[in-house]
Parts: sequence; structure tokens; C-alpha cells
Amino acid sequence: MKRTAEFWMRISITLFFILLALSAPIIFFPFGISLILSILLTPLAQKLYKWINMTGIKNIPYDIPIIISFGIFIGIIYLIAIHIFVPFITELRAFTRSIPATFSALQSAIPELEAAYHLSLLPAEAQGFIAKMIQEIGEYTLRLAQFSLSAIFSFASTVIELIVVPFITFYMMKKGRTFSNRFAELFPERYHAHIKNLFKEIHFVLKAYIHGQLLLSVLMAFLVFIGMWIMDIPYPLVIGLLAGVVEMVPIIGPIIGAVPPILLGLLQGSSVMIQVIIFYVVVQQLDSHFIMPKLMGSIIEVHPVAIIAGVLIGGSLKGILGMMIAVPAVAVLQILLRHMWYYDRYKVLR
Repeated sequence: MKRTAEFWMRISITLFFILLALSAPIIFFPFGISLILSILLTPLAQKLYKWINMTGIKNIPYDIPIIISFGIFIGIIYLIAIHIFVPFITELRAFTRSIPATFSALQSAIPELEAAYHLSLLPAEAQGFIAKMIQEIGEYTLRLAQFSLSAIFSFASTVIELIVVPFITFYMMKKGRTFSNRFAELFPERYHAHIKNLFKEIHFVLKAYIHGQLLLSVLMAFLVFIGMWIMDIPYPLVIGLLAGVVEMVPIIGPIIGAVPPILLGLLQGSSVMIQVIIFYVVVQQLDSHFIMPKLMGSIIEVHPVAIIAGVLIGGSLKGILGMMIAVPAVAVLQILLRHMWYYDRYKVLR
């Protein structure tokens, strides 16, 4: 009887969290942003607090380092907005306006491709497929650019929701350690140590993923920007930042980010297009075999099939944003299920 009750308790808790995640995006958006900010800023606030104490100033409230870390973060965001974001918006607008002309030029380049790669020798069905594919890729690029602009301004329109983010982040940074203790008190005492261990594991995985993914996205954006600038591909800033953003989308993200520069390279000649393709292949190999293992290690131990399923489900529910959070969401869900269904195997309960 006791095992049956515990079984249904686990089922109920799992269903509760799933339904809460699906039905309350307004709540999860500011809380999700706040969680990311608290994970990023808490180490800075802790170092500031230790440094202030080392200077001889005693009994200073922890609120002060938190506020200082907020100020440093706002200053960094301001510099990014002035030196990167504003030029990016200008370049993105120009890129969007140029897409119809680019698409027409791509259609004009088809005869050159046919002559260079003897495509005219292919069956009529294959030629029609290639022409249709180029047309669909051009339309996709236009939709991608339009989506980028609309996403930026729609994100700015959620400023009312973002107003609460600093307050939530502040209390997460200040009281984050006590949350797991308070949450554990909702359960029988024999589960307390196990629940605290669960929160520690989730926090460790999310912290490692957010730090690693942020560094990875910045590095990929920089590498792609430099590569496009050296090869004289138009709109290198847009392409670089796009590469950094889609790097957060597992598996299909790099493919999405590679399409616009390949098409722009094709306009400058098939040899330039091949150079761009080779560049992206090399960068992705470096990313997969050297950069990502170095930054992430074996922190996110999620099966590739589970990642693909998470990306598809996240994309169907929340679009690009859902794809971006697929990996950490699946990782957290995996931890929850492992702790809930196999808690008898954990040392803490033995």
C-alpha cells in the first residue's frame, strides 16, 4: 500500500511540473531569465563580497555586492548595445532589404552552376529538384531574416514582463540557498537530504551548461565573423551573430546558420561558395571535437535521440526559443526522473 501511494505521488508530481511548464509561459519567461542571470551573476557577487571583507570592511550586507554586480552587468550590456547591437540592427535591416535582389541573382546564377558542374547532364527531374531547392532556400533565408527582426522587437515589447526580472533575480541571488531547504520541508523528513541533493545536481548541470553555452556561442560568433570578413562575404556581423545564436539550437542550429553565407558566397562565384562550405565544415569539426568537449566536458549526459526529441517538441511548442532550451530542459527532466523513480538506489536514503 505504501509503495502504491509513493508510486502515484511520483506520477502526480511529474504531471504537475509538465502541466505547469506547458500552461504558464508568462510565469516561466521572467523566472527563466532570472534563473540564468542569477547563475551568471552569483559568482561575481560572491567574489565581490569576499574582496570587500578582505579590505577590512566588516558586516556589510550581501545586498551591496549583488547591486554592484547588477551595475557591472548593466554596464556590459550598455557597451554591447552601443558597439555591437546597434550596428547589428542596421546591418540586419540592410540584409533583409537586399534579400529579394539576392534571390533574383541566385536564380540568375543557376546557368553558371549548370555549366560549372555539368548539371545540364542530369535528368530533368533532378534539375527541377535543384532549382526548387534553391528557390526554397532563398525563401527560407527571407523568412529567417524577417523572423530575426520581428523576434528582436517582440522581445523588446515584453518589457513589462522584464521589469520584474531584476527583483526576481535579486531574491534568487540572495535567498537561493534557502529555497531548497524550504521546498524540502514540504515533504517528509526522510526525503529532505535527497531533495537537497536533487537541487544541487540540477543547479550544477544548469550552471555548467549556461556558462559553457554562453562561451561557446560567443566564440562561434567571433570565429564566423572573422571568417566571413576575411572572405569578404557581405554582412559578416549579421552572419556571425546568427551563428552565435543558432549555436544554442542543438544539431540543426549550425546547419541553419550556414545557409545564408553559403548563398551569399554563391553570388560571388562557385569557388567562394566552396570556400565558405569548407570553412563551416572545419569550424563545426573544431566545435564538435575540441571546443565543445573542452567547455562542456561530460556535464550534459543526454542521449542524442533524447536531444532530437527535445528539439522537435520544444520547436513545436515555443519555436526557436523552445529549441534553445531543449538540452537543459531534457537534462533537468532526466535528473528529476532518475531521482524520483530510482531514489532507493541513492546512498542518501540508505
